[in-house]
Amino acid sequence: MRKLVFILFAFLPWVSGGANEVYPVDSVVVDSMAVDSIIPIEEEKIVLITDEMANAVVHQDSILIRLMQDKRVGRVRGEQIIEGFRVQIYASNRQQQAKNEALQLQQQMEPLLNVPIYALSEPPFWKVRVGNFKTREEANAYKDIFLNAFPHMSGSTYVVPDKIILVQ
Repeated sequence: MRKLVFILFAFLPWVSGGANEVYPVDSVVVDSMAVDSIIPIEEEKIVLITDEMANAVVHQDSILIRLMQDKRVGRVRGEQIIEGFRVQIYASNRQQQAKNEALQLQQQMEPLLNVPIYALSEPPFWKVRVGNFKTREEANAYKDIFLNAFPHMSGSTYVVPDKIILVQ
């Protein structure tokens, strides 16, 4: 009987797929997992949902969470997020079609514009915004320059308040 119990415990991780195992942060290999989504649960805990819908809870330092968020929005050291303005050049709520159009417009405009361009999702809308302007006047001046270069986009181009990235 003892041998049978030992054999069961020895092979249990292989049989269960390791779904209920808890790993220390430094031993979790996320790149080799088929991760469908990362869901923030609390400040120092995230849950990885895999194809098999097995949950793995990873405890991590709040500094790591902040660094991941900075990377997601493209922020680096020496940059500050402040209230400002951007010029919105596209908005649509046609779900997948809007996402494709926004990302395609971002790729097409990046080499043509001399300011940063952002494709973002604010459900149910996909939007494309350009620039990091401190004042509405700066944003309006850029909007006029933009519309002179792309007059066919005048129906969907306007200045919007937004959080901007200020490089110090």
